[in-house]
Amino acid sequence: MGRRLLHASEHIDIHHEESEGWLYVDWKGYQSVDMVKSGCEEILRHLAALRLSKVLNDNTHVSGIWVGAAYWLATYWFPRMREAGLRHFAWVLSPSRLSQVSTTTTLEHAEPNTAVLFDDLASAVHWLRNADSTETKGLP
Repeated sequence: MGRRLLHASEHIDIHHEESEGWLYVDWKGYQSVDMVKSGCEEILRHLAALRLSKVLNDNTHVSGIWVGAAYWLATYWFPRMREAGLRHFAWVLSPSRLSQVSTTTTLEHAEPNTAVLFDDLASAVHWLRNADSTETKGLP
């Protein structure tokens, strides 16, 4: 078992990390509001189909601002993700300050403990691997 590609596009790749039991989402480049919404719907579809509870959301390769999607993510998409089984969402921040603003704006509108932010992929992986044993830091 390893990494299985579920969806690939110019702006987002979604993999099933079979050995880890989570989705790995690699966002790439500039993200318009429509791109964010479309990519998020793909994530939701695969999370539900595979009955997974963890997502490693990597914004390392994201550039620019996508704050127009922040409220939609916080109030519409994340609640649907929780209904589909999401319990732990590790979010690796983009090095782009504008993208970071979009991420923090999203979480300001979201329920507490919706996601845990990380500056690097290794820390996010470590947290996600141990998330079941640290339930208080994950989603309720």
